Amino acid sequence: MTALLLALTAVLAAAQDGEVDRILVRFQQRQEKVRSEAEYRRLLAEARTELETFLKENPKHKDASRAAYQIAETYLSSQDYDQGLQRLQLYLKDYPDGAEAAAARFGLGEVLLERERDQEARAAFEDFLQHHPTDERAPYARLYAAVTWQNEGQYDRAAELLLGVRRDYPNKKEAWGALMQLSVLLHVQEKNAEARKTLEEIIRDCGDREPVEIARRHLAEYLKIGQDAPIFADKDIEGRDASVDKLRGKVLAVYFFDPAAQAAYPEAAFLRRAKEEAAKAGKGDDFQIIGISIGTDRKEMAMYRTQARADWILIHDGKGIDGKIPRLFDVRALPSMVVIDRKGKLRFYNIAGRDFRNSIAKLLEEK
Repeated sequence: MTALLLALTAVLAAAQDGEVDRILVRFQQRQEKVRSEAEYRRLLAEARTELETFLKENPKHKDASRAAYQIAETYLSSQDYDQGLQRLQLYLKDYPDGAEAAAARFGLGEVLLERERDQEARAAFEDFLQHHPTDERAPYARLYAAVTWQNEGQYDRAAELLLGVRRDYPNKKEAWGALMQLSVLLHVQEKNAEARKTLEEIIRDCGDREPVEIARRHLAEYLKIGQDAPIFADKDIEGRDASVDKLRGKVLAVYFFDPAAQAAYPEAAFLRRAKEEAAKAGKGDDFQIIGISIGTDRKEMAMYRTQARADWILIHDGKGIDGKIPRLFDVRALPSMVVIDRKGKLRFYNIAGRDFRNSIAKLLEEK
């Protein structure tokens, strides 16, 4: 179940005896039987039609604002982000103080951030913080605002916001999340000594096991930055020779994935975007990608390549993190990725999205 679907159905826990609740209950009951994406989208469209009919016929009803908000959520759950954004904006115009106003403002920022409309996203998060300063999502709004600055290369501003969250929420999970993001920000700038100190602070002071384990894993990788990348040769899924050594002189991303996992597809999307940007800059051949599948079922590879539009080197290692190539790169969990520069040195570890694309562009400019 997606986060947006959770938002759509969460109201059921405190359902009232009203038409909007009946629409949402019917949706929940029917979605449990859904077996395909097309069927799910059709179900969302039907729920949206019912909500729109209710809103049109009952514009002054006490549940009118809820109906308006849930209409926006059905568009977002259908990944119709343009309509979803419009509906969230319309909701805030019509119900600026509605019960769902905080969720609408925060959701607006999230979708704008996802759509890489950084200035608008930052404005939405700042608006959220102004209207809802004590909301439990306030620290996350500050974190996301920092990400918008980071995306734009305004690293000092991003760091200031992240350190503010660390200061204002001491020893809470939000503080450790801010420090983890700060370590990434420093790594992207190749201030790896400072990034390591930040991770060491998490390991030393955080009482939560999960962020400590993540920090340990990142720290182990950051210690390898600047070293020669491991060299391997294998056959790709087409039976062709694939060798890291033969790609020396190019910028290379090596990533490990499970083709059966849904998380593999967003990663493929930003890889593909970076490849397109390199080609547009006239350096398409200078940027290469090798994907190493750790999934055990080789048959999943064909579907992954087609659906992810992965037109780069794909190798089926097929033995989980205990496979030959994952062991060579000391892969301990997914996601796992390294970026290798033209000289064969490890330069970046586990960067994604805009950070990844910005870093690739930087390395492509190096000789």
